[in-house]
Amino acid sequence: MTKSTFLLFLLLITANAFSQDTFETIKRSDLEPSIFNIQNKWEYFQLEDTITVTIIQHSPAPTYCGIVATASMTIASTEKGDTIRVIDLCNTSKEYTEGQTLKVVPADKPPFGVSLSFSYTQNAETKEFERSEFNLTVVRTTFGGLLVE
Repeated sequence: MTKSTFLLFLLLITANAFSQDTFETIKRSDLEPSIFNIQNKWEYFQLEDTITVTIIQHSPAPTYCGIVATASMTIASTEKGDTIRVIDLCNTSKEYTEGQTLKVVPADKPPFGVSLSFSYTQNAETKEFERSEFNLTVVRTTFGGLLVE
């Protein structure tokens, strides 16, 4: 009986040592802010008039609009030198390039959720894709239609 008790005791100690409760795995994604936390920090404003901007970065809408509303996300510099984010509903065009000048026509923020195309850049050292710095640093955000001049 003592041999059985000893084996039972070892089994309980081993089971406790390898229990999931004793290990905590931290993933890199746990350390980075979530997309939702990033969006909550954006400061939305309404354009009053059409403005001219220069594209810094453009990400087309991930798919055509349908059951889900999608939008492109463009980081641009205004004529006043401000950097803003322009969200354009249903814009899947990939024809916008860095340095291109466009007009932005005012649009209202929709009363429903919109799926956005966040941009990622490849880290030169690690070769891993990381969220673009603009996702965090550019907070002034407006809805508008992009028009080629």
